[in-house]
Amino acid sequence: MNNVIAIGSGIIGLAYARESATRAGAGSVSRETLGVLALDLFGGAYVNNTRACVRWYERAGQGRREHLVFAACHLHPLIVGATGQRDGERDNGMAWGLVHYGYMLLGTAVIRAFPARRRGLGAMLTAGGLVLDAVLGRSAAAPWFAWTYYPKLLLGHAAGSLWPDEYLGVDRWVASTRDTVYSESMRRTHDRPSPDGTLR
Repeated sequence: MNNVIAIGSGIIGLAYARESATRAGAGSVSRETLGVLALDLFGGAYVNNTRACVRWYERAGQGRREHLVFAACHLHPLIVGATGQRDGERDNGMAWGLVHYGYMLLGTAVIRAFPARRRGLGAMLTAGGLVLDAVLGRSAAAPWFAWTYYPKLLLGHAAGSLWPDEYLGVDRWVASTRDTVYSESMRRTHDRPSPDGTLR
């Protein structure tokens, strides 16, 4: 069922994106390009927040580096910015895209650095992305961009959506934090001088 909903969402996104681009006066290449991006983002915004998908992204072997690599592959804002600049919508399209892209990567890094707070951070940073989009100026040809990009990558992929740990069948978020604290404690114990003045 999740696959059906994801595919359906993607198809709706494709149609909506093409219509939005046409109304904004975007060229045919931009219209089709934005349609493909919407196909991915509309479907991804749904599926990345499902329990099954979160469990997959949190499987063994998926750590901070893997999440950052996945996030870095999503160059969507640079493409949206480039199409806007080419079609004359804005002069600073690439700068617009770089700010969005940089915010997404930074948000992913912050969420993964504080796993025990991932739900609150995911929601807060996703909302921050929407505010950022409003401040920078929404893309006229792709007004849907931020509303799908950030829920897919920050709320969904990086933060594991709003699913409680027990619903995911893993305690890796809590365990990760506990292991970090334990390792730091062991390091401090090891570095403490012994009675004869040497380090343990």
